[in-house]
Amino acid sequence: MMNKCELILDATLHLLAHRGFHGFSIRDVAKESGVATGTVYLYFEDREDLIKQLHGQIIDRVARQVFAESTVEVDLFQQFRRMCLNFWSLFLQKPAIVLSKGQFDHLPPDVLRSRHEEARLVLEPLFTFFSRGREQKILKDLPDEILFSLGFEPYFEIARKTMQGIISIDEAMLEEIILASWDSISLQKTSREKTV
Repeated sequence: MMNKCELILDATLHLLAHRGFHGFSIRDVAKESGVATGTVYLYFEDREDLIKQLHGQIIDRVARQVFAESTVEVDLFQQFRRMCLNFWSLFLQKPAIVLSKGQFDHLPPDVLRSRHEEARLVLEPLFTFFSRGREQKILKDLPDEILFSLGFEPYFEIARKTMQGIISIDEAMLEEIILASWDSISLQKTSREKTV
């Protein structure tokens, strides 16, 4: 069972995904989470603090789920595939994360830069993966942020289009998407046999 702080953050994520940053108030969050408005202020200074903590919680959750079962001993492609599958699974379980991403992407540049630095600490396994891939001459010699944009960010857009009913993704298609995203960051093309 979620505690009140988690209920408030979950309600905020739902409202953010469906109404955008400017479409809800603290009172709306309280109503959505089933707590008194004053209770929200026990956990968060104001709306900005609430959104900042929500962003941190989302990054933590993504990191925990995406890097679950991740190990440096496995083949680099298999590690990449596992992360992609974990991303996809998270999006199916918590679609509001995908729907709210666009809102966070439009924060002011100085806020985005500071959040980026915070996120780097939590996402360290991802940057270790990129570093290892470049050292082994398996991944393209591109900055981490570009490798992430090429290899993983497409999943957000594909998931959003799936939720909107624009496209339909089955397991076979997902494996093809994983191969295509791997090819965008890898120096070595991968055959279909490698995905099994």
